[in-house]
Amino acid sequence: MIRLLVAFAVVMVGSATVFAKPIHKQALALHMGPYLLAKVNDCRLCHVPGDTGPNDDKPHNAFGERLEEARKELKKAGKPFDITVRFEMIADEDADGDGVPNLLEILTGHSPADAKDKPNAAELTAAAKTLGKYRRFLASYPWRPFEPVKRPAVPMASGAWAENPIDAFIAVGHREHELVPRPEADKRTLLRRVSFDLIGLPPTPEELQVFLTDKSPDAYAKVVDRLLASPRYGERWGRHWMDVWRYSDWAGWTDGKDIRDSQPHVWRWRDWIVESANADKGYDRMAREMLAGDEIAPEDPKTLRATGYLVRNFKSSREKWMTDVVDHTFLAFQGLTLGCARCHDHLYDPIKQTEYYQVRAVFDPHKVRIDAVPGEADTKKDGLARAFDADPKVVTYLYERGDERNPDKAHPLSAGIPQSLGLKFPDVKAVGKSTGRRTAFANWLTDAKNPLTARVAVNHIWLRHFGQALVPSVFDFGKNGRRPMQPDLLDWLASEFVERGWSMKPIHKLIVTSRTYRMSSTPDARNASLDRDNIYYWRMPPRRLEAETVRDHVLYVAGKLDVTMGGPDIDHALGLTVFRRSMYFRHAHEKQMEYLKLFDAANTSECYQRKESIIPQQALALANSELSTAMAKLLSQRIAKDVGSDQPKFVTAAFEQLLGRPPTATEAIECAAFLSQPDRRAGLILVLFNHHEFVTVR
Repeated sequence: MIRLLVAFAVVMVGSATVFAKPIHKQALALHMGPYLLAKVNDCRLCHVPGDTGPNDDKPHNAFGERLEEARKELKKAGKPFDITVRFEMIADEDADGDGVPNLLEILTGHSPADAKDKPNAAELTAAAKTLGKYRRFLASYPWRPFEPVKRPAVPMASGAWAENPIDAFIAVGHREHELVPRPEADKRTLLRRVSFDLIGLPPTPEELQVFLTDKSPDAYAKVVDRLLASPRYGERWGRHWMDVWRYSDWAGWTDGKDIRDSQPHVWRWRDWIVESANADKGYDRMAREMLAGDEIAPEDPKTLRATGYLVRNFKSSREKWMTDVVDHTFLAFQGLTLGCARCHDHLYDPIKQTEYYQVRAVFDPHKVRIDAVPGEADTKKDGLARAFDADPKVVTYLYERGDERNPDKAHPLSAGIPQSLGLKFPDVKAVGKSTGRRTAFANWLTDAKNPLTARVAVNHIWLRHFGQALVPSVFDFGKNGRRPMQPDLLDWLASEFVERGWSMKPIHKLIVTSRTYRMSSTPDARNASLDRDNIYYWRMPPRRLEAETVRDHVLYVAGKLDVTMGGPDIDHALGLTVFRRSMYFRHAHEKQMEYLKLFDAANTSECYQRKESIIPQQALALANSELSTAMAKLLSQRIAKDVGSDQPKFVTAAFEQLLGRPPTATEAIECAAFLSQPDRRAGLILVLFNHHEFVTVR
């Protein structure tokens, strides 16, 4: 998908004289935020509809002509004349002479260039209220992702919404948009939610009972501490970061017997991620070890495992390999589409083409290899896949138009970074036989003054707790991305993250103990009419479990999940018969467990945010697969040992075990009728496997 976006950007560069400039369209969208309605957010806002010749400018309409006049006036006066300045300059004018100011026409979804397209009286009355909100929106905390993070003041709040800083920020949106937050979720729902979020598994009936009977004020906080201390936490959140960092086991051999993607034994990097998460190693330290562990601790095999991040990017094509390293390092850690500057200066962001290749110069010297490990000399059987600088003297050149066949050899480039991010690239100091470039880059990346690293990280954490990110375009914090509606909250979280030593567990606890997180997910018609997409978090967004969690859930409730941690990747074809946790199975291009693919497992090429599909095969997998039918029989037998032949007790126990709640009166009656026929208990379990609540976090 990202490749398609980059290609689209290239096409738009070539066609900028035919269509409205995308940079202007996007700038207005960022400027107006949710107040620029979709039906006026297109080229016709400023341009006359219709075709033009290939070398002709698309003509302006009356509003576009006035914007162009404003540009000339401001330029002549020596003032800034970007599109947003010009827009505000003429906002209260009337370009089409219909008696309605340009801004009011746009706020009501009408054209400011067409006198016949005029808002009616009711729309104008409503627009007066919207105008006030829009003006407050413009005056609110600014979204400036390329500037260092500054800790904003926590807003004033009242009552329970003043206890947690997160809630104080969220309450501002509630007041501004007249939203009434949903009440706190019941204890059953809350325990199930936080258990899945922090360890990827549901609470056991025993754990649920303990929580329900614990009336102490810190009952929930104790649960959170227990879950964060569980080794299952590292597996759960390790898998999340494996998405972001594009974990992939090796993809096998080419016809020429060369390795295609990644490397054998890269699973040691996966184990390093899990161990680091459980140890609450600082995110900054994790990033430095992944990018330069061989320079930081060249003799420490435990640290060298971290360079699996670089190993994973290996491709049989060196150019594709280097492109992936550069592009995805910035997408993952900086939330920038640096790859758009490979062929030309970036269309939207202040990144020069030369700067793209300076970043490439950081990585050009490195290659990958497999070292022998104690007890096994044959690296084909086992080994440590790691990065190292193989060619410290390699020279990096800019490729004209991004074509490796046309390097600009007259101008060799040194390692560097985009200057628009404000920080100077650190001095490069060689480490043994290694250039030290990657260490310098990693230190720059994790500098507290880097404007993007902490923001991007906490945005990913928030996304995986709420199912929606504060910055919706998780891999693009630039001008072609989407601005957050709570930029002050994001900056406060980023500041808090750095102040706490880049430690993730305190951020998790802060989030999951907030009222924002603990709200019910139940709908509300009035709130939905005001904020259909829940942008301002008036309820907890319900979401489906990820693929790995669905499979682990089936095994766990049946008591068959093997919680052995770590080790070599398991053959993906054994996913229905080997009961290890899903993250330990082989996951590579063309080598993925079919059961996980059905539920939208991570794309190995890029997975900054999981996609969700609804297809019939998902229900079939939960109802008819070898795994589901076997686990249904086992669970029905386990429950039968406790309840005997008592059918109502069986129904209650099945609901408690699978959905975390007792059945409703109607459900109890229907299930009793279903069980009136013999040998249907396993069938009822399969039915509950297919219940929407089984695969949903509410």
